Amino acid sequence: MNVFSKKVGFIGAGNMASAIISGMITAGFEPKNIIASAPTKSHLKSLSDTFGINTSTDNEDVYKDSEIVIFAVKPHKMNIVLEEFNKKTHPKDVLIISLAAGLKIINIEKYLPSGQRIIRAMPNTPSSIREGVTAICQNKYATINDQENAETLFLSVGEVHHLQEQEMDIFTALIGSGPAYVFYLIESLLESASKMKMEEKSKKDMIASMIAGSARLAYEEDSPLVLRKNVTSPGGVTERAIEEFEKNNLKKTILKAIEEAINKSKELGEN
Repeated sequence: MNVFSKKVGFIGAGNMASAIISGMITAGFEPKNIIASAPTKSHLKSLSDTFGINTSTDNEDVYKDSEIVIFAVKPHKMNIVLEEFNKKTHPKDVLIISLAAGLKIINIEKYLPSGQRIIRAMPNTPSSIREGVTAICQNKYATINDQENAETLFLSVGEVHHLQEQEMDIFTALIGSGPAYVFYLIESLLESASKMKMEEKSKKDMIASMIAGSARLAYEEDSPLVLRKNVTSPGGVTERAIEEFEKNNLKKTILKAIEEAINKSKELGEN
């Protein structure tokens, strides 16, 4: 069966689930085949009004009707919903997709019968504007068709990359969390622009456009190093800023920050 015809359920209906739902419907999924559960009725009503999907405050309504169940809850809540899922349905008949950061497939399998088909996915927040990047990996029971269905689903919100599970912690730290690093850079550049008299929004838009254009150039060129050198004239303005970055070991700080984020992703999975 084509994935666009399958019934897809979401356990958890926060920002990421909402972004994926929006992308799915834009890509051609039928709202009537999508259901989401969450404890907050007002949020569910907003989802229903905006997208025309089915909603419920009872997770069992998602379990009993869905062919694909996407767990979009925090890692520390996964054991609760997985145990609940195992009691309320016939798990092997359903493809599980977990969005829980750091949580390894082997730890998901502990709560489910042998043979459960599981895919682990890590989308990032630009999925909300269909510019996301998602990594997926699977256990040995997930079929080729399951993988293709998951890929099609996440292609509705951006790019999809197939990884080995041991690479997921690095992906989470680098790409899953990456938008926050870019926003932090924008915050810093905005502070640097504090003496400019133009409106704050105009300054923010100008900086965001610069980053978007630079990212597009990086897309089209093989080497960021070459691009940087092309901008950095000897004895010029850019070189002075780069020298300050180097003097303060900015690259080393970035590498250390990513390393710590990788460690945190591993901790989430272990705990």
